[in-house]
Order: sequence, then C-alpha cells, then structure tokens
Amino acid sequence: MSHAMAVGAVAGALASTAYRRTRSSSNASPQKTGNGLNIGILAIEVYTPRTYITQSSLEEHTSQPCGRYTLGLGQDAMAITGDAEDVNSMALTAVHSLLEKYNIDTKSVGRLEVGTETLVDKSKSTKTVLMDLFGYNTDVEGATVINACYGGTAALLNAFTWCESSAYDGRYAIVVAVDIAAYARGPARPTCGAGAVAVLVGRDAPLAFVDPRERATHACNVYDFFKPDHSVEYPVVDGGLSQVCYYRALEDCYDKFCDKMDRLENGDGEDDKWFRAESADYFVFHAPYNKLVQKSFGRVHLVDARREYGRRLKRDEEEKKLDPPLPQDVKPQGALAEEYLTMPIEDTYNDKALEAALKNISKESYAQRLTDSNAASKLVGNTYTASVFLGIASLIDGAGKRGDLTPGKTVVVFSYGSGALATVYRLHVREPSGSEGRVFTLDEMVNNLSLGERLASREKVHPSELDLALETRARMHRSGAPYSPVYPTLGRMFPGTYFLNGIDSKWVRSYSRVPLDSQPTPPGTAGMLAPPMVLRLAERDAVSTPVKGMLDVITRARTSSGTNLDTFTDAEHRVACVITGTSAGLPCGDEVAGVFDPKNLQRLVEGKTQCIRPISGSLKMAMLEKNVVQLKKHPGGKTERFAVNSDKDVIQVAAQLGHLDLNACYGVAEGLAETMDIAAQVAVAAGLEALKSAGLVSGRSNDPSEWKIPERYRDTTGVVYASSFPAMDAAVGEVMRFLQSKTVGAASAERLVSNLRNRLLRASPDRELSADDEAAFARLLSRVREVEGGTGGDDASVYEFDRKFLFRVLVLGNAQLAQLCGCRGPNTQTNAACAGTTQAIGMAQDMLISGRAERVVVVAGDNGSGDTLLPWLGSGFRALGAATTKEAVEDAACPFDLRRSGMIMGAGGIGMVLETEASCQERIAMPIPGFQPCRISARLLATQYSNSAYHGASMDRKHIASELKRFLTDIEMIHGISKAEIATHGVYFSHETSTHASPAASCAGNEISALRSAFGDELLSKLLILNTKGLTGHPMGVSFEDVAAVEVLLRQTVPPVPNYKQKDDYLGDIKISQGGAYACRYALRFAAGFGSQVAFALYASAQNE
Repeated sequence: MSHAMAVGAVAGALASTAYRRTRSSSNASPQKTGNGLNIGILAIEVYTPRTYITQSSLEEHTSQPCGRYTLGLGQDAMAITGDAEDVNSMALTAVHSLLEKYNIDTKSVGRLEVGTETLVDKSKSTKTVLMDLFGYNTDVEGATVINACYGGTAALLNAFTWCESSAYDGRYAIVVAVDIAAYARGPARPTCGAGAVAVLVGRDAPLAFVDPRERATHACNVYDFFKPDHSVEYPVVDGGLSQVCYYRALEDCYDKFCDKMDRLENGDGEDDKWFRAESADYFVFHAPYNKLVQKSFGRVHLVDARREYGRRLKRDEEEKKLDPPLPQDVKPQGALAEEYLTMPIEDTYNDKALEAALKNISKESYAQRLTDSNAASKLVGNTYTASVFLGIASLIDGAGKRGDLTPGKTVVVFSYGSGALATVYRLHVREPSGSEGRVFTLDEMVNNLSLGERLASREKVHPSELDLALETRARMHRSGAPYSPVYPTLGRMFPGTYFLNGIDSKWVRSYSRVPLDSQPTPPGTAGMLAPPMVLRLAERDAVSTPVKGMLDVITRARTSSGTNLDTFTDAEHRVACVITGTSAGLPCGDEVAGVFDPKNLQRLVEGKTQCIRPISGSLKMAMLEKNVVQLKKHPGGKTERFAVNSDKDVIQVAAQLGHLDLNACYGVAEGLAETMDIAAQVAVAAGLEALKSAGLVSGRSNDPSEWKIPERYRDTTGVVYASSFPAMDAAVGEVMRFLQSKTVGAASAERLVSNLRNRLLRASPDRELSADDEAAFARLLSRVREVEGGTGGDDASVYEFDRKFLFRVLVLGNAQLAQLCGCRGPNTQTNAACAGTTQAIGMAQDMLISGRAERVVVVAGDNGSGDTLLPWLGSGFRALGAATTKEAVEDAACPFDLRRSGMIMGAGGIGMVLETEASCQERIAMPIPGFQPCRISARLLATQYSNSAYHGASMDRKHIASELKRFLTDIEMIHGISKAEIATHGVYFSHETSTHASPAASCAGNEISALRSAFGDELLSKLLILNTKGLTGHPMGVSFEDVAAVEVLLRQTVPPVPNYKQKDDYLGDIKISQGGAYACRYALRFAAGFGSQVAFALYASAQNE
C-alpha cells in the first residue's frame, strides 16, 4: 500500500469522527466524579546521576552515522554512573530529598513500596534499606515489587488502593521507582540510563486518580526481555519481539480503556463522548527510547480509527445508511483504504507505509500531548521502572511551569513491563480542597523539582565513559565480597546524593551521603570520570580479551591538562594479540640444509633460496598415465578438448620436501610418527619449532621432555591446524598399495612367465615358438620355481591392512601436536583450501579475543607435490589449465610477469605462536632458565575471513574488492591506521599463483583489481608488492607469506619477486619488489582458496611502538 493510500485510509476514518462530532447533541450526561477521595500524587522528586554523555558524541565515538542515536532512537543524552551508586543508594537519595523538600514527617508515612528490576540482593528488598530514613517509625507497609519496568506502576496502584481501602489510617504512602538500565555491548547499549523517582501518594491530590475504574491492564506470558543470568546485570533481549509486545500491550490496554471510558462517559450514546486520543490533554508513555514512543502514539491513532470504523459499520448495519450521508471527501478510499482498518492488527506491525502515515497523522497531536512528558527521558535515557514517573515529573516541570496544567486537564499514562504487564490509567489535574489538612499543589511540585535546571547543571563526560562505567559495574558484579567501590568520587555527585561505601566480607552494604553544602567539581575541569585504576583495568582487558570489530575500543580518552582528548595512536595497545614465535619448513632448495633449517626464514626474505626443481621422469610418466584431457574455451563459447599425451605437456617442475625424521629431531616415538601422514608430520614439526622460537619449550635435544610446554601454560594454550589435503597422502597411499597388491604385485612370477609365452604364441604367424625359445622358457620356469620354493609365489604379495591407517586419517596434526607438547586448550583443524593458514590465524585471534586461550599455536602442513599426491593433484590442476608446463624454473616461476603461465606445486609447513599481550608480558617478566627469551616479533592487528559464494575455482573480484575495503575501513576505525599509511609504510604479501588463463581471470589480475579498487591508483603505486610462491611454489594450505610477513617486519628486509622481466600492461603500474632493505611498519596479507575462500591479515612491526 502506498504512503498516500495509507494516509487516506486512516485519515478517512478519523475525519468521519470529526464530521459526526459537529452534529452531536450538546446535552451530554455529566462526567462521573469517582469516589470523591481524589487519591493521587501529592509530591514528586527525581534523582539522576550528575554525569552524562551526549548521544551525538557517542555516535562519533563509535563511528556510527550521524543521527543513528539522535534521530534513530530519538535520544539526546544518557545518564551514567560507576560502581559507587546502586539502586539502594539512588532510592535513598530520592526518598530523603522528597522528605526534605516537602518537609514530610517520617511518622506521617504509613506505606512505602519500591519498584525496581535492578536487584542487588535476591532476598533483601530495597524497601527495607530505605527504612533507615524513618527512624522509630517501623509501622510502614509495602515491599519491593518486581516485574521488569512495570514494578513501579504496580507499587503506585497498590498505594492508590491502600489509600482508598478501609485499612487507610490517614498517613501518606511513598512509591519509589528506581533502576540502572545496563546493556551488554551491542545495539541496545545506547539505550542505557539511570534514575529514581519518589512519589508521595495521598488523598485530595492535585494530580488525582479520580475514578479507580479509569484504567485497563494487559497481562500475558512472553519472553521479550528477561534476566535469567544472575552473574551479570545485563538482560536477554529479543529487540524485535519486545517492540511488538509493547505495541500489543498498548493497543490492548488502550482499546479496553476506551471501552471503559465510553461506558462511564457516554451515557446518552452521542458520538462526541467516545474516547479517543484527542480526549486527553496529555499522555505519558513508558519510554525506553523516544522513537518508540513516537511510533506507539501513532498506533493509538490507528486504534482510534479502527474503533471508529467499527462503529460506523455497526451503525450502517443498523440504519442501512447514514443520515445525512458522509461527505465523499472523508470516506475511506476504496478497498485499500479499508484494509488497514479491517486486517488483523498483527499484520500491521511491520508495514512501513502505515508507520509513516501514522507518524504524519499523529505528528501535531504528539507535539501537543507528549513533548513535555518525553523531554526528561530524552536527556536521561532509559530508567526502566522509573520511566513513566520521570515522564510525569517532566510533564509537571514543563507544562506546569508554563501554567498549562490547569484544573480539568487530564493525563493518560501508559506503563509497560516486559514479560509482560501493562496498564493505561488516567490522572486529573485539580485544585485541592484542603479537606485532608495540608494542601499540596502543582506549583509546589514545579518549584521543588526544577528538573530542567538540574539536568542542565549536570557534567558532560567523554562517551568512552559509558563502556568504562558498565565494565566497572560488571567487574563489581562478579567480584564477590568484600568489595570497595571505585567511583564516581564525591566531587562528581550532586550534594545530597547517597553512595555505596562498600560491601563487607559478609555481603553487607553500607551507604553514606554527600553533604548538602558540598561544592561539586565544576564541569569540564575534572578530566576523566573513571579514575586511573579503571583506565588501567580497561586497557588490560582491551589487550587480553578485547571485543571484536565495531565493538572494539575505538578511541581512548586520555587526560591532558584537564582536557579529554581522543587519540588514535599506540594502536599496538589495543590489538588482540602479538606474535612470539614462527617457523618454516621449506622444500629442498639452495642452501637449505634440512626441512627446518634454522635460517629458512632469513633466506626466504632475502630471496636466497630457490626451492623449485625439475621433477623425476617417473612422476611425469605417472601423470601421463592419468589420461588427462584439458578443455580449452575459445571466444564465442566453443570448447576444444586437448589430450595431454606427451611428457612435454605435463608438469615439469615442483617444490618437493626433503626427508624429515621426527624421532631423530624431536624424540617422537617411531610408532607415533608412523601414525602421521607427511602433512601432519611437517605441521607438527613446524609447531614444535615455533614453540621453541617463542621460548615455550627448550628444544635443546631430541629428549621428548624438552618439547613439553610448562604445566602452568598448558590449559591456556590452543592449537589450530590448517591443511588443504589433511590425511590425503596417507589415504591415497594406502589405497594405491591395496590396488597394486591386486594387480602386478599379486601375480606369481611363474604366471607372468606363462602369460608372456602365450602372448608370444599369439603374435607368431605359425602360432608356435622355435625350439630355442621353448628351451629358454623352460629354463626360466625352472629358475622361477627354484626361487619361489615351488609355491608359485602366490602368497608373497598378499595385502595386509595397516592397523595405523585410522590414526593417519582421523587423528590430525592439531591433536598430534597437542599430545606431544601438552597443549590442553582449544584444538581444531580448518580447511579453507589455499586460504587455510591465514584463516587459521584469524581463528586463533578469535580464540584470544573471546578469552578461550591465552596463546594459540597455528600450524599448517601440506605435501601436494609429494610422490603420492603429485600425479593426482598435478593432473587435476593440469586438467584445469592452471599448472605451468615450462621446463626452466626461470620461465615457470615468474609472478606478475607477462610470461606467467600457471602455478607450481609445492609443499611445506609453517608454525606461528600468537599470544595476548598480557601473557607475553608475563613471560617476559618471568623468563624460564634454559629457554629462549620471550620477545614480541610482530603484532597481529586484524584479520578477516569470509566466502564469496561464487565458484569452486574462480575468484570474484568484486566481492574481494568489497571485502578488502571493509577490512581497511575497520582497521582505520579500530586502530586509526589509514590505507594511505598502509600503502606508504607497508608491504603487500600477495597470493599470486601465476595462473594466467586470461588476463581478467588470472590470479594477479583479480588481486591487483581489488587493490586498485580499495587503494586507488595513487596509493597502489606506493604499496610494495611481494610474493614468495616464485621461490617456494604453491604449498596449498601452507602460507609461507604469513610467517615471512613477520620476518620482514622484524628484519626490515624484503624478498624480490623472482624472475620479473616483462611488465603486464593489464595489471597497470604496480610497485614490484626488487628485494633488499626496506623500512616498513605494516604487512598486509591476502589469501584466496578454492571454494571462494577469502582471508586477510594485517601485521604491524613490534618496533613501531
């Protein structure tokens, strides 16, 4: 339905009401006066903390679009406080101030009831704490009422009933609504707040509940907002459901309320006595945030329209036609116009056109009837049970101050509490008669409240204080007893404010009051609200277990000369983890003494090792035997089949691993080593070497005990293993052994000789052999029988299942490494194809961020170029046209070069130890004798991994570009590091595999396109492009680039892109590394894998502090 139609639908129904009102009779029945007791609000007092933040500054601080909170939530500011205030102290402040300002004798109070959902004790009520204010007056009824935000209203209705009952003894009742609205990090956090309202209730009130029948209630069972976890203050919230429940409750209450009002006031049946929104002078709504109130008031007009539409249909049915008929211009506009008035109400909740129409229709009425009551909540925030009472106080302060709250005016109040309970009731403004003795007036309330002036006198603090305050309260909540509150200090509170002294060892809370004559610290002169100790704890938490992404600490407020300053420097103090150990197991190459030569990484970043070599003839023949057929696609869609039937057409070069002996190097029992395939062996060795590099194992010999991490680190150390072909080496090898036993290996030599004789006979023209040939075969058979002992050799090659097969394919490198070194933390394996290592590093960072571990060992291993897998995997890549067939290494390995013709298979393993900075600093402070000293090699600033959902083998350049932009945007937002700084002071470790089916489909083409889209031409020309696959081949799930990035930042030396000779104009102008010394602060890594896998990482130099 269009916006115009929606407006017409509702406006039509409302206009028909207005038309009838002009024709109504003037002899209306007199208004009912209720029971004449005029029970209601005699006096009111509000307390809210002295410190607040503005929603506009919070938008800027959290990098949200301008207006996200101010317009989207309709809020302007939010009250905050630390751990020195709780609901008991705030209730004490409000009640004591009420008693003082109105000079109430505590003996004149006979009922005291509290509504709150912020419990500090599951048994002892806040009401009992307030009894300290009443001296010897112990005859005070009432208790604490709990039901989300409805508790205060329940307490108020109880007080009204008590004052009306025969139990009433002439004394006053006091109702207190108090809460601290606290939410976990997330979209609800901007709707926090804090406040308390104390109300004096009695008879002959200036704001009276004249007729107890003027109310309607809604109650149901729903889980929209609740607090089942007693270890935290934060609720469990279903935001969408909670809004719908609010609407349902409002509409149900208001509809029933209107019915009751119609019965009470519409004695003569005339239309002008039907109750509608315009019948009330003011409304007060429960206000979690102002935008919800605006939408909800629009729905009040929808209920009015539906009620009027129903009445019109009923009258039409009774009278058959209207007399006189409705003017055409106010009739609903056809079927669409009537749809909103007849469709199930539930179907209207998500209709944006209707929402806009209702907002437009109710706009003027909202400004007239709700602006005053919402003014305070827009500046204080959500106060849960106190919300409607704050609205009443705000209405008194605004309209009352202007003199608009004159006798005869009415106020309709809607109170809602999740779970759910809600009530609509009406209050009347009246002139007290003095029949009850002392007279309380609205003018007295206005003068004593001075709410606008008090809110204006508050102290604005930095938006970072919100998280600091809530985290401090959370720390108090889980600290146990005894506990000493930290802040706010007395100078940051209003005079007369109660505060928590502390909680003793028996959990007893004690309170004191800020002297009334104290002078608060002038706003803007006291620096941060949170004291240094809280800032240190927050920094420690941000380093050890920070919150991911948008919810990270984006800026830190520092105190400098009494001024709050935002700073984006020292990004290293806000990163999730540091890197303390690395290792690389390279294929055989120049100057490489072994798979884990200690100088591997140094030679790699210096470009002094070339691991790519010609493969053996037997491997070429094994690939020829696979009968590979490549499909070549030509322009126009024509496909050509190309058979690979020559050894010149198969893979010629690869990077292959040398021999690795886990027993000799690391003391791994031979039986245990045999349960691992080659990929797992190299990954395990990489992990052990990385742990040694990090100073977590001594590793001085092959004594297994020297490869165990200390006991105190075991439970907090995790392992993540990445591999593209985990256990495939073992699985394929075992299957091949079985098949060979069933073919050539199963045949006896005697049978083979006989078969050979038969083939020669069939080939002979005369179908017979010469005497010499027959004699030769006879001698050969005799010799065979002698060798095989007359058995025929049939049992010599019988296949026997390897009992360790299951261990090789099921117990992977992550579990094997944990077993060998004692890592008992989180342990998992990931396969993101060729993006595996970078994704595993991201997963490790997530483990550190979430607090699941204090350090994680990331390992990766693959042996795709080994003798077992190369014939299969190489043939697979050859069939795709993705593998080069060049014979010379300098022609085959040429990344980014115009001559590139395909990837080169590789193998190897890497290890990386990532830690929280807190863990690292602890180890630095307490070195272990005989272990390498702990040091920070580099910092991992950020990771991001996702999937393009695009194609099994092709890259989606648009998605990669958008993901890179998102990654760079988050980095700048979280760490303050711009893409200009990365381009100018960083290097880029490419994924480039040298595939080149076409310029647009090539790996380099996609990669450079994404970089150019994210950085732009100018910045891209400054970013140094690196590549290691031209030296190591493509080791599949193993990323030498990630460990090389750490080594580059450590040594400030970069490897050259090997064999780069001819520029590819399609790639444009890019800065290709020539190798050598290069000063850099950052290393940006991109990895891609089959199945549309995408991963990014950004490393920073440890020296750049």
